[in-house]
Amino acid sequence: MMRELIRIFSIFFLLMLLGGCHWGGSLKPITPGQILSNERSRRGITALERGDLAEAEKHLEEAVKLNKKDADHRRYYADALWQRGKYEEALQQLDEALKRGGNNDASLHISLAEKHLMLNRPSTAYRHADAVVRLSPQEYKGWALRGKSGWFLAAGQQQTDSPEQARQNMIQARNDYYRALSFSPNNRELLPELAAVQMICRQPEHALATWQNLQDLFPKGTEPTDLLRGKAEALIALQRFDEAARCLHDARQRDPQHPEIEQRLQEVLAMSQQNFF
Repeated sequence: MMRELIRIFSIFFLLMLLGGCHWGGSLKPITPGQILSNERSRRGITALERGDLAEAEKHLEEAVKLNKKDADHRRYYADALWQRGKYEEALQQLDEALKRGGNNDASLHISLAEKHLMLNRPSTAYRHADAVVRLSPQEYKGWALRGKSGWFLAAGQQQTDSPEQARQNMIQARNDYYRALSFSPNNRELLPELAAVQMICRQPEHALATWQNLQDLFPKGTEPTDLLRGKAEALIALQRFDEAARCLHDARQRDPQHPEIEQRLQEVLAMSQQNFF
């Protein structure tokens, strides 16, 4: 420990000598505590990258204690805590990073929005996603997170006495997804979510177009099963039963053991009153 402190102080004094007259100007000197905290942070990040979460948490906790103002230290510390299942502690670190000068950092708000969504807290997630939209309107993640948060909020409101508010929130969610996709048009994660929202908004023809856009991103015959099932549901809503049956038939070929696909296929065949397969 003594050897390490001597090395750190040597670096500190070397920086002072190299800085010369600048120390008396606008630049602030780097303190030994900051040097040591950066060293601890690097060790923690290295441990985090190799999956040693306990070691990462230990070093990053030390980094935060040594330099409480550094938002990056807290961000990485929060990642280590989150991966260890310490969700509330992770959120506390991110909130503290916001309070200590990170309120205009869009990436911090993105992290908080994502984590609150995972914990099924759409209202708080929406607030942070809205901050991202204001801070970085060209960032697709802000619009996508606000859309998803609004969708989840509306889903909860539909079960209460606020159907009109739920409808407005769902429309806003759909529009937020449109904005997100305008910045990331071929996003394979956003397109299925938009299609789901469009179905809730009773726009199956738009949902079908969205599913088709997603399908075009895959080589023919490699489409995921969920894509084919989603497309089939849009076709069913449009009463295009034959096409829906073909989609479900292709989905069954991808996953022949899936009980819901077979059941839905039989229902659609009954609707169309034709048995092609």
